[in-house]
Amino acid sequence: MIARAKTRQLRRELSEAQTYEQWREVAEDVDRHTGAWEWRAIDRSEDYDYKLVRARTAELRRLRAENRADALLHELRQGLHWNLGNMGNAALYQPSLVGTKHLIEQYLDEVTTAMDWLCDSHFNSVTRADKLELFESIGRSYGRSALMLSGGATLGLFHVGVVRSLYLQDLLPDVLSGSSAGSVVGMALGSRSRSEAEALLDPENIYVDNWGLLPLFEAWRRGGLMDQNKLRRGIAANIPDVTFEEGHAVSGLSMNITVSPVAANQPARLLNYLTFPYLYAREAVLASCAVPLLFPPVQMATRNMQGRREAYMPSLRWADGSLKSDLPRMRLRRLFNVNHFIVSQTNPHVLPFIHSGDPHARGISNALRHVVYDTVRVGARNALHAVRANLPRPLDRTRQSLDDIHGILEQDYRGNVTIMPRLDLRNYARVIRNPTDGDVMRMIRQGELAAWPKIAMVRDQTIINRTISACLERLRKQPGAGAERPKSIAESA
Repeated sequence: MIARAKTRQLRRELSEAQTYEQWREVAEDVDRHTGAWEWRAIDRSEDYDYKLVRARTAELRRLRAENRADALLHELRQGLHWNLGNMGNAALYQPSLVGTKHLIEQYLDEVTTAMDWLCDSHFNSVTRADKLELFESIGRSYGRSALMLSGGATLGLFHVGVVRSLYLQDLLPDVLSGSSAGSVVGMALGSRSRSEAEALLDPENIYVDNWGLLPLFEAWRRGGLMDQNKLRRGIAANIPDVTFEEGHAVSGLSMNITVSPVAANQPARLLNYLTFPYLYAREAVLASCAVPLLFPPVQMATRNMQGRREAYMPSLRWADGSLKSDLPRMRLRRLFNVNHFIVSQTNPHVLPFIHSGDPHARGISNALRHVVYDTVRVGARNALHAVRANLPRPLDRTRQSLDDIHGILEQDYRGNVTIMPRLDLRNYARVIRNPTDGDVMRMIRQGELAAWPKIAMVRDQTIINRTISACLERLRKQPGAGAERPKSIAESA
């Protein structure tokens, strides 16, 4: 009884923590009281191949202890793969608040120590060219991480808390994507220097006066219930007037924005400095925020060869990116070699369906919830497809609406790590209203409290890629390193 009361007290202290460091200190006490600390010390688990991980750790440690750099290079080149032995299984991060099995952490520590040792030490058997080839090869084969920020209207303020938490722990990936509200937060970061971005994450510096309801006649005339000019001013207050190429040059981040076409014969677009370098960011964000019924579709703008602004494909209009591609996994895989996705999910129509817990969590009730959800989603999707395919031509506008709904049902809204706000009716009541100062602080706070329990998982699942990138950066800065082999466009991304 005393132990249970102590655990309840500690959990209250978790919700009152003001920084991640404070939260982690209390979380470690919770793990000690719940037995999670002892669970972490036991290698054995059905959720991963602990024998394989143990053997790989021992082999890498042995080769480094024996000073066998060439053999260690060989082992890393052929044996370093994402999710070795299913170590990325989310179930391995559920029993403990602050980490996972010590064996997994030991493996990650041994791999990163070995890579730093190979990178920074001198060996007769391993040249600088060998090192560059190793890290470039495993960088391509191991893959990268991306942070994807969903749509969510005013709920998108939650993203600020998530981004702030990752940023302060130096865990913010170099590849970002955003749709609708997520595009505002992401592009605000992707168009500024690091110091400017840090200031923007302060709640007092966020401009949130974006919503204005139009009179009915004016709404009918403009094609949307909300004042798009007010939203345009809000975007301009948060995002400088730059192209994607200029934003990338300033921030070093590869920011991606999704937009959906209004035309029937156009695919959804992923906008970034590689695919649309001269496109202006503000118009792209405005298009991604153009939720049907609330805002009319948008014409985008590009910079021509003379450096002047002009319409991009003047006959086309674009709308809310989350309709067709809230989380653009496949295109991020192809363009940026991303195979690990951190998702901050705030779409109001999605949260009630995916908030029942991790899909990999055990338990009959959890399994049944997901079976019911998947069955309903697939059934609704198939029914919409049948209706859409048999609509007569005079109902083409109805067909377009059904296409939008079908696109929403088609999508997977989770990532390897999924961070979501708690279900709160107050959030839904303010979803298309200008938030008060109290709302801003509350939503950002929710983002932080939701992100902190995921920090250990994000750190573990990104540390190898981050170490590879750091080693490559150090090697390329060495005198003469640039002459060995120039980077390709894909590697630069």
